[in-house]
Amino acid sequence: MDPRKFLDFFKSKTGKITLFLGLIGIGCTVYYGFAPPSKATATKPEAEPKSEATGDKNQPTSVDRNGSRFVIPGLLSLREPNNSDSNSTPAKAPPVLPISLYNADSGEIDVSEEYAPYGRLIPCETIITIDSAKIETPIIGFVSEDVYHDGKLIIPAGAEVHGKAQVDRSRERIASEDNWYIVWRTTDRLNGAELPLHGVALDMERDYRYGTWALTDGSAGLRGDILKTDNWAEIKLFAATFLSAATTGLQDTTTSSNALTGQTQQTPLSTPKNAALQGASAVLNQYAQQILDSIKRDGFYVRVPAGKQFYLYVMQTIDLEKARKGESTLSQEKSVNKPTPNQP
Repeated sequence: MDPRKFLDFFKSKTGKITLFLGLIGIGCTVYYGFAPPSKATATKPEAEPKSEATGDKNQPTSVDRNGSRFVIPGLLSLREPNNSDSNSTPAKAPPVLPISLYNADSGEIDVSEEYAPYGRLIPCETIITIDSAKIETPIIGFVSEDVYHDGKLIIPAGAEVHGKAQVDRSRERIASEDNWYIVWRTTDRLNGAELPLHGVALDMERDYRYGTWALTDGSAGLRGDILKTDNWAEIKLFAATFLSAATTGLQDTTTSSNALTGQTQQTPLSTPKNAALQGASAVLNQYAQQILDSIKRDGFYVRVPAGKQFYLYVMQTIDLEKARKGESTLSQEKSVNKPTPNQP
């Protein structure tokens, strides 16, 4: 047969089936042909135990006392051993212990049906001017948009928000403390209710005309206008420093040299002119230092005008069940009556 026709035959469907069946036959022949023959296990008769009468004292002996087994209910097997009967039946189930343990804590905090989760952004707007020159100024505003959750109104627009300002000189903004109060001004049962919250004020830069937000929208603090108490303070400081240095340079001096090192030194002469110049230089140095301290302390301040929009970022769950009348007074009484760590 031609080798090419032989290979073409195995490439056809009939040849492939024939080759597959041949491989199966060869595998079965190899498996069953080389398998070891099964040998019947011959039962070896058990050797009869030698009695003590035979005189072999070296053989060990065992004593079975047939004692009762201690079983703890529920922990060991329910099947009792029985040496006399090989087909032992399972014992009855032990009675249930009278002590039972359960976890009463479901792991979930109870909240009312009217709530909002952590991290809500409440749009607000200031109604008074905030000035960093008097940092005790409170932050007073109102909610500009309704806050909903799960289709329910949580905080209505028009509710008051109250916080306290603090200086943020590094960013030239006015920051806020984390204690806030929301006061309801509605016609329902919640009118006058107070809800304490923990949150921070974030800046809002929103353009309602085009529906866009600026790059600084959501940044920390309230951005305002930077004002200076004295626009000529820096010029006064430079002039005082210049005049102080100039009076020092106008003094009459004498040159003296060191015989050991050869270095020369300018020494002021004890004359009325030098005395007057030294006194003027000391006064100008003191005046320049006062101006510098004033610039550091009251050189500028930040003013946030009324009508500034901002976000109140709430760092807790908002639960309307905790909104009650007189909540601020109750919270103050709790903080006053709270025992110190040294008290029992």
